[in-house]
Amino acid sequence: MLPGFESRRWNDTNADSTSTSVAFSGCSVEGRTFRAATLIVWKDVFGPDKSKGTRTNYCNTTSWGDLAAGNYYFEVDGFTDCCYLKVNTLTTRY
Repeated sequence: MLPGFESRRWNDTNADSTSTSVAFSGCSVEGRTFRAATLIVWKDVFGPDKSKGTRTNYCNTTSWGDLAAGNYYFEVDGFTDCCYLKVNTLTTRY
């Protein structure tokens, strides 16, 4: 992944109280030790999409709480190390 990477879109019907979360495991960057990535969850709406907040992921699970019904995606805003982020497992929950 490079900064600016966007995940697939998902539809959260908000039929339960599950927190929206993004989990990374097995993170690495080119020739360095991975430290952290900055993620933004966006609500996909007509017009400019609405940010639901920025979180830092340390190759773990990052949560945005129980979001309202709608279509969402996350963006990799950047990371503390160089160039290209590889993640072995990526899981979204909503």
